[in-house]
Amino acid sequence: MKHERQCPGGDCRCEQGSQSDAVSAKCATGCAGDSTGAGADADLGAGTQACAELERKLAEAEAKAAEHWDLYLRTRAEFENYQKRVQRDLAFNIRCGKSELVKGILPVIDDFERALCAESADSPFKQGVEMIMRKLLDVLARDGVKPIEAVGCPFDPRLHEAVATREQDGVADHTIVEELRRGYTYDDDVIRPTLVIVAVPNQ
Repeated sequence: MKHERQCPGGDCRCEQGSQSDAVSAKCATGCAGDSTGAGADADLGAGTQACAELERKLAEAEAKAAEHWDLYLRTRAEFENYQKRVQRDLAFNIRCGKSELVKGILPVIDDFERALCAESADSPFKQGVEMIMRKLLDVLARDGVKPIEAVGCPFDPRLHEAVATREQDGVADHTIVEELRRGYTYDDDVIRPTLVIVAVPNQ
Protein backbone atom coordinates (compact mmCIF):
# COMPACT_ATOMS: atom_id res chain seq x y z
CA MET A 1 0.00 0.00 0.00
CA LYS A 2 1.25 3.42 -0.95
CA HIS A 3 1.16 6.31 1.47
CA GLU A 4 1.46 9.93 0.31
CA ARG A 5 2.82 12.75 2.34
CA GLN A 6 2.80 16.48 1.66
CA CYS A 7 6.22 17.90 0.79
CA PRO A 8 7.38 21.02 2.61
CA GLY A 9 7.19 22.97 -0.66
CA GLY A 10 3.48 22.13 -0.97
CA ASP A 11 3.53 21.45 -4.73
CA CYS A 12 4.28 17.72 -4.83
CA ARG A 13 3.45 14.57 -2.95
CA CYS A 14 6.01 11.97 -2.11
CA GLU A 15 5.02 8.33 -1.92
CA GLN A 16 6.11 6.29 1.05
CA GLY A 17 6.47 2.56 1.31
CA SER A 18 7.00 1.30 -2.24
CA GLN A 19 9.45 4.05 -3.41
CA SER A 20 13.06 3.81 -2.55
CA ASP A 21 14.88 6.04 -0.16
CA ALA A 22 16.77 7.58 -3.10
CA VAL A 23 13.56 8.77 -4.74
CA SER A 24 12.35 10.22 -1.46
CA ALA A 25 15.63 12.01 -1.00
CA LYS A 26 15.42 13.38 -4.54
CA CYS A 27 11.92 14.71 -3.94
CA ALA A 28 12.98 16.32 -0.69
CA THR A 29 15.92 17.99 -2.42
CA GLY A 30 13.72 19.38 -5.19
CA CYS A 31 11.22 20.78 -2.73
CA ALA A 32 13.96 22.43 -0.73
CA GLY A 33 15.38 23.91 -3.95
CA ASP A 34 12.05 25.53 -4.79
CA SER A 35 11.94 27.12 -1.37
CA THR A 36 15.51 28.47 -1.72
CA GLY A 37 14.80 29.91 -5.20
CA ALA A 38 11.82 31.85 -3.90
CA GLY A 39 13.96 33.36 -1.13
CA ALA A 40 16.68 34.31 -3.63
CA ASP A 41 14.15 36.11 -5.83
CA ALA A 42 12.95 38.06 -2.80
CA ASP A 43 16.52 39.03 -1.88
CA LEU A 44 17.25 40.11 -5.48
CA GLY A 45 14.19 42.33 -5.51
CA ALA A 46 15.17 43.94 -2.23
CA GLY A 47 18.72 44.48 -3.51
CA THR A 48 17.43 46.13 -6.69
CA GLN A 49 15.27 48.50 -4.67
CA ALA A 50 18.23 49.36 -2.42
CA CYS A 51 20.42 50.10 -5.47
CA ALA A 52 17.73 52.31 -6.97
CA GLU A 53 17.44 54.22 -3.68
CA LEU A 54 21.21 54.67 -3.53
CA GLU A 55 21.30 55.93 -7.11
CA ARG A 56 18.53 58.41 -6.34
CA LYS A 57 20.38 59.71 -3.28
CA LEU A 58 23.62 59.92 -5.27
CA ALA A 59 21.90 61.96 -7.98
CA GLU A 60 20.49 64.33 -5.35
CA ALA A 61 23.92 64.69 -3.72
CA GLU A 62 25.56 65.42 -7.09
CA ALA A 63 22.91 68.03 -7.90
CA LYS A 64 23.46 69.75 -4.54
CA ALA A 65 27.24 69.61 -5.00
CA ALA A 66 26.92 71.22 -8.45
CA GLU A 67 24.65 73.91 -7.01
CA HIS A 68 27.08 74.66 -4.17
CA TRP A 69 30.04 74.72 -6.58
CA ASP A 70 28.24 77.18 -8.85
CA LEU A 71 27.42 79.35 -5.83
CA TYR A 72 31.07 79.24 -4.75
CA LEU A 73 32.30 80.29 -8.19
CA ARG A 74 29.83 83.19 -8.40
CA THR A 75 30.67 84.33 -4.87
CA ARG A 76 34.38 84.15 -5.60
CA ALA A 77 33.98 86.15 -8.83
CA GLU A 78 31.93 88.81 -7.04
CA PHE A 79 34.53 89.06 -4.26
CA GLU A 80 37.38 89.40 -6.77
CA ASN A 81 35.46 92.14 -8.59
CA TYR A 82 34.88 93.85 -5.24
CA GLN A 83 38.60 93.71 -4.44
CA LYS A 84 39.50 95.18 -7.82
CA ARG A 85 36.94 97.95 -7.38
CA VAL A 86 38.26 98.80 -3.91
CA GLN A 87 41.85 98.87 -5.18
CA ARG A 88 40.85 101.03 -8.13
CA ASP A 89 38.97 103.47 -5.90
CA LEU A 90 41.86 103.58 -3.44
CA ALA A 91 44.36 104.31 -6.21
CA PHE A 92 42.08 107.02 -7.59
CA ASN A 93 41.70 108.67 -4.18
CA ILE A 94 45.45 108.56 -3.56
CA ARG A 95 46.06 110.05 -7.00
CA CYS A 96 43.55 112.85 -6.42
CA GLY A 97 45.10 113.61 -3.03
CA LYS A 98 48.61 113.79 -4.50
CA SER A 99 47.41 115.93 -7.39
CA GLU A 100 45.88 118.47 -5.02
CA LEU A 101 49.06 118.50 -2.94
CA VAL A 102 51.20 119.13 -6.03
CA LYS A 103 48.90 121.94 -7.16
CA GLY A 104 49.50 123.61 -3.79
CA ILE A 105 53.28 123.26 -4.09
CA LEU A 106 53.58 124.60 -7.66
CA PRO A 107 53.10 128.26 -6.67
CA VAL A 108 56.02 127.87 -4.25
CA ILE A 109 58.17 126.60 -7.11
CA ASP A 110 57.05 129.58 -9.19
CA ASP A 111 58.28 131.91 -6.45
CA PHE A 112 61.65 130.11 -6.39
CA GLU A 113 61.96 130.56 -10.16
CA ARG A 114 61.14 134.27 -9.93
CA ALA A 115 63.72 134.64 -7.17
CA LEU A 116 66.35 133.01 -9.36
CA CYS A 117 65.48 135.28 -12.29
CA ALA A 118 65.84 138.42 -10.20
CA GLU A 119 69.21 140.15 -10.24
CA SER A 120 71.02 139.72 -6.97
CA ALA A 121 74.58 140.38 -5.86
CA ASP A 122 74.21 137.77 -3.12
CA SER A 123 75.51 134.72 -4.96
CA PRO A 124 75.40 132.29 -1.98
CA PHE A 125 71.75 133.21 -1.39
CA LYS A 126 70.91 132.54 -5.02
CA GLN A 127 72.73 129.22 -4.93
CA GLY A 128 70.79 128.24 -1.81
CA VAL A 129 67.45 129.03 -3.45
CA GLU A 130 68.45 127.07 -6.53
CA MET A 131 69.48 124.09 -4.41
CA ILE A 132 66.18 124.09 -2.50
CA MET A 133 64.15 124.31 -5.70
CA ARG A 134 66.15 121.50 -7.32
CA LYS A 135 65.58 119.22 -4.33
CA LEU A 136 61.90 120.02 -4.32
CA LEU A 137 61.63 119.20 -8.03
CA ASP A 138 63.51 115.93 -7.44
CA VAL A 139 61.00 114.92 -4.76
CA LEU A 140 58.11 115.69 -7.10
CA ALA A 141 59.78 113.83 -9.97
CA ARG A 142 60.02 110.67 -7.87
CA ASP A 143 56.23 110.80 -7.54
CA GLY A 144 55.74 111.25 -11.28
CA VAL A 145 55.57 115.05 -11.50
CA LYS A 146 57.49 116.45 -14.48
CA PRO A 147 57.79 119.91 -16.06
CA ILE A 148 56.34 120.44 -19.54
CA GLU A 149 58.80 121.38 -22.26
CA ALA A 150 57.75 124.57 -24.02
CA VAL A 151 60.23 126.98 -25.67
CA GLY A 152 61.13 125.82 -29.18
CA CYS A 153 58.40 123.14 -29.21
CA PRO A 154 55.30 123.21 -31.42
CA PHE A 155 52.23 124.52 -29.66
CA ASP A 156 50.16 121.66 -28.22
CA PRO A 157 46.76 122.68 -26.79
CA ARG A 158 46.84 119.64 -24.50
CA LEU A 159 50.04 120.88 -22.82
CA HIS A 160 50.20 124.59 -23.48
CA GLU A 161 47.95 127.60 -23.02
CA ALA A 162 48.68 130.50 -25.38
CA VAL A 163 48.21 133.91 -23.79
CA ALA A 164 49.75 135.94 -26.60
CA THR A 165 51.25 135.72 -30.08
CA ARG A 166 54.40 137.29 -31.51
CA GLU A 167 55.69 137.89 -35.00
CA GLN A 168 59.23 136.57 -35.05
CA ASP A 169 61.55 135.92 -37.96
CA GLY A 170 63.33 132.62 -38.32
CA VAL A 171 60.79 130.69 -36.29
CA ALA A 172 58.18 128.32 -37.68
CA ASP A 173 54.57 129.21 -37.23
CA HIS A 174 52.88 128.06 -34.02
CA THR A 175 56.20 127.53 -32.32
CA ILE A 176 56.49 128.53 -28.68
CA VAL A 177 58.93 131.44 -28.34
CA GLU A 178 58.53 132.26 -24.67
CA GLU A 179 57.39 130.55 -21.48
CA LEU A 180 55.52 132.73 -18.98
CA ARG A 181 54.67 130.07 -16.42
CA ARG A 182 55.87 126.50 -16.39
CA GLY A 183 53.33 123.70 -16.51
CA TYR A 184 53.58 120.20 -15.07
CA THR A 185 52.27 116.71 -15.67
CA TYR A 186 51.50 114.04 -13.11
CA ASP A 187 51.84 110.53 -14.54
CA ASP A 188 51.22 111.91 -18.04
CA ASP A 189 48.13 113.84 -16.92
CA VAL A 190 48.36 117.61 -17.16
CA ILE A 191 47.83 119.16 -13.75
CA ARG A 192 48.74 122.65 -14.98
CA PRO A 193 49.35 123.77 -18.58
CA THR A 194 52.31 125.97 -19.48
CA LEU A 195 51.46 129.61 -20.23
CA VAL A 196 53.26 130.51 -23.47
CA ILE A 197 53.67 133.03 -26.27
CA VAL A 198 53.36 131.52 -29.75
CA ALA A 199 55.01 132.67 -32.99
CA VAL A 200 52.75 133.75 -35.88
CA PRO A 201 53.54 134.72 -39.50
CA ASN A 202 54.65 138.26 -40.21
CA GLN A 203 51.88 140.42 -41.63
